[in-house]
Amino acid sequence: MIADSTVRGDAHVPQPATAIASHLVRADKADEYQRAQTAITDAARKFPGFVGTEVLGPIPGMQAEWVAIFRLESNDAMRRWLDSREHAELAARIEACLSEPPHLLLLASDDNAEPPVAMVFTHRVAKGKVEDYLEWRRKAIAAQAHYPGYLATEFFRPHGTFQNEWVDIVRYRSVDDLNRWMESEERQSLLKELEPIVESMHAHPLTGLEGWFALNREPGATVGVPPRWKQALAVLFALYPTVMVLTFLNPLWHNLSLAESMLIGNFLSVSLLTYLVMPRVSQFLSFWLEAPTRDWKKEALGLSTVAIGLILFVLIFQVL
Repeated sequence: MIADSTVRGDAHVPQPATAIASHLVRADKADEYQRAQTAITDAARKFPGFVGTEVLGPIPGMQAEWVAIFRLESNDAMRRWLDSREHAELAARIEACLSEPPHLLLLASDDNAEPPVAMVFTHRVAKGKVEDYLEWRRKAIAAQAHYPGYLATEFFRPHGTFQNEWVDIVRYRSVDDLNRWMESEERQSLLKELEPIVESMHAHPLTGLEGWFALNREPGATVGVPPRWKQALAVLFALYPTVMVLTFLNPLWHNLSLAESMLIGNFLSVSLLTYLVMPRVSQFLSFWLEAPTRDWKKEALGLSTVAIGLILFVLIFQVL
């Protein structure tokens, strides 16, 4: 179970938009419900603006309902998710498994807050130490949640041939909040407790271009981000049409100086890339960005897609 965000002292911690749904599941539909819940969770992870999710099962004698918690980075992102056709179809699958209508609680976000930051932690657990590791992890998340700015923790078990590490993606509201946890004495003490449990550990910040490719990862995906050359081509694929569209809009502020015009153009291009264009481009090219380098068919298809796309963009903008 993942603890919710808390605030120490009088500090104000801006929260993402949060949807909390409780489901009373029919006994004969439990398996079907879990499949539907997995599907809607996987879909939410791919949705632009996704921050985190937790699904909590019933607790005998205390809680009869399943509880699903979804966090998105803004109220607008939450509205788009709840209004999306994909959400409606998957929510209908869930409702077909319930003995009564679902209960939904929405908590609005502070949309003036900065985008969240994330740190990836990977641990290779020693043989026979999995239960010790899971107990340590529960303790670590409880500690993280008591630091200002904590948002959520995404947890991925080892999966398949190419991932033999346990992965956590920990999100905080700001870099300062994340650093406060990373540098805390409490975390240093927890790391000492972890040493006899794992064979190796690594912390990897999601910064720069990597944040565009790694934040909305699917369950079981490996922690590695695409090679830098793929990142560069994907950004070019997104940046070129964005800059060209803004160039056509330039007459709207043509009376400004060059410095002022460039500032507006850069601000708009970075904002569009971060919040609109790159999430969709990274999802569109995911088959290639996440493909093993030895998969030459996907490599060729990905490179061809980028090349043809750029050529089409050039031809379209030449005509306009």
